[in-house]
Amino acid sequence: MNQNKFSINKLFWGMLFIAGAAFLLADRMGYWSQVRSVSLVGILFTIFFIWMVLQGIYYKNFFLLLFGLSFIAIQYRHPLGIMDVTPWTMLSAALLASIGLTIIFPSKKRFKYRHSNYNEFADKGEKVFEEQDGEVIYYKSNFGECVKYINTDSLVNVQLENAFGQMKIFFDNAVIKNGVANVNVSNSFGETILYIPKTWNVENHVKCTFADLHFEGNQATQGCPTLKIYGSISFGNVTVVFI
Repeated sequence: MNQNKFSINKLFWGMLFIAGAAFLLADRMGYWSQVRSVSLVGILFTIFFIWMVLQGIYYKNFFLLLFGLSFIAIQYRHPLGIMDVTPWTMLSAALLASIGLTIIFPSKKRFKYRHSNYNEFADKGEKVFEEQDGEVIYYKSNFGECVKYINTDSLVNVQLENAFGQMKIFFDNAVIKNGVANVNVSNSFGETILYIPKTWNVENHVKCTFADLHFEGNQATQGCPTLKIYGSISFGNVTVVFI
């Protein structure tokens, strides 16, 4: 696999460090004396809004893009010199512009899915594994890159936790026990990529919040073992790549 493949997580961190450099230069040059007065909460909100903008760019979602920019402009109205423009005016303009751009440039799916039932399951969200559910394979990654290869002939349950990082999990050397296995994914402000054999059937039970789970490639689903993916994605993305 190409380790240099574009990643929204890498873009986010790259832009965050660039923004930090801009803050530092603006403060030292006296162009933005209010920089030091920004609170920790304000910085966290700024990161959140930058993430909205990046998600909007990556997924061509004009609502995320323009509302993210509007919230940033509202937060920094004084240093930007736009105090005459009220927050409601900015948000109204963002709404109208988002609707107009969406009509002119309708979004398209990033990948063509072979089946349309990925999102038809009602039991979305985290799955809690009990002792009687069998052995649980557990991987965790925070603020870094994690690559793991699952080698087992009795795959039952997998617990994955990723925050502010990139996690890659390869299932191509695993065998599902009794025809069904479960994966619980917790992904926040990061990217998780699951490399799954194309001969497996995959069910999507994931709950997404300002995030996305999408599929790349084709799969065969008749007479195949089934992998059920549960969990939650917040401000990040999970990609299933069929290999």
